[in-house]
Amino acid sequence: MPISDDHVEQLVEEGRTLVPDFLDAATLAECGRAVAAYFPTGEEWAAAPDKYRGVRKSAGFPYQQDVLNEVSTHPDLQSFVERVLGRDDVRLGDSLLQAKYGPALGPVKDQRLHNDAWGRNTLVHPPRRPEFQRVFAIVYYTDVEVDLAPTYAVPAKLTRDVPLLTRSGEAAYDRADYPELYEQEQPVVASAGSVLLFSGHTVHRGSAVRRPTGHRFAHFLNFHSARSTWLDKQGWPGSPAAPNGPAVRRLVESASPHRRELLGFPAVDSDYWTEEALAGTAALYPGLDLAPYRR
Repeated sequence: MPISDDHVEQLVEEGRTLVPDFLDAATLAECGRAVAAYFPTGEEWAAAPDKYRGVRKSAGFPYQQDVLNEVSTHPDLQSFVERVLGRDDVRLGDSLLQAKYGPALGPVKDQRLHNDAWGRNTLVHPPRRPEFQRVFAIVYYTDVEVDLAPTYAVPAKLTRDVPLLTRSGEAAYDRADYPELYEQEQPVVASAGSVLLFSGHTVHRGSAVRRPTGHRFAHFLNFHSARSTWLDKQGWPGSPAAPNGPAVRRLVESASPHRRELLGFPAVDSDYWTEEALAGTAALYPGLDLAPYRR
C-alpha cells in the first residue's frame, strides 16, 4: 500500500498517520528472519532464560541483512518525507532496531510524554516550518496490541500551545504538570508490516510491554532536510535540553557567527531566522548577541 497524499495531510493536521501493510508479506517475512538474528522472541527467552540473559535489545545501522538496510532507505519513506518537508534533499538521521519484552523477562518502563523536535544534537530552536522539521517512522515487525507496547500520541490540535521545552528545561511532560495531555493520549495499535509516521513536534510516548512474556520488534527511523545541518549526526551528550548546559552554552555565546556554523548553527543570512526562531534561540542562550541574525 503506497503512502498517499492523504497520509501527508493527516500527519500535517493530526501530527501522525498510520500506514497499514506498508511492507508486503514477502518483505515482512524476510525482515522477520533478519530480526531473529538479533533478538529472541519472548517465548524463546522464557524457555531458555540463561541463554538469553543480558541479550542486547537494540542494533544500529548499517545491518548485515540487506533487507533491513533497504527498509531504512525505502523509496516510499523518502518520497513521503520529501512531500512533508517540501524538499528533495532528504537525509536519514538514525536507523535503530529495537526489541521490547514483557515483565516476566525483566524490568519494564513507560516513557513520559515528550516531543522529538530537538533530538540529541540540536543546538537551535526547532521551528514549525516544514523544511526545518524532522519526520519519524516506526516500522513494526510484530503486531502491536494494547498490551504489546503501543506508542501513545496526543492529537496535534490539542498541543499547539504546549511548550517545546518546559520550565525545567526538558522536552518531556510530567503527568502531574500536564494531566490533560495524558487524558487525551491515544494508543496506536498496528499490525506487523505497518509504519507509524509522525512529526518531531508530535507529543507522544513509548509504553511498556504488559504481556508477561510478550515482545515487540520495531524499526525506528528519522529523516530531515540536508538544509538543516543542525540535525546531522553530531551528538551533544544528554537530554534535548543539554545545549543549555554550561559548557556548550558558553561556547555558543562566545563564538563568532561563522564559528557557530561549524557546530551546525544556521548562517546569519539563513531564512531560518524568523522572529519565532530568534525568540526561541534567545531563551536557549540568554547571553547570545542575536543582532547579526536580526540583520
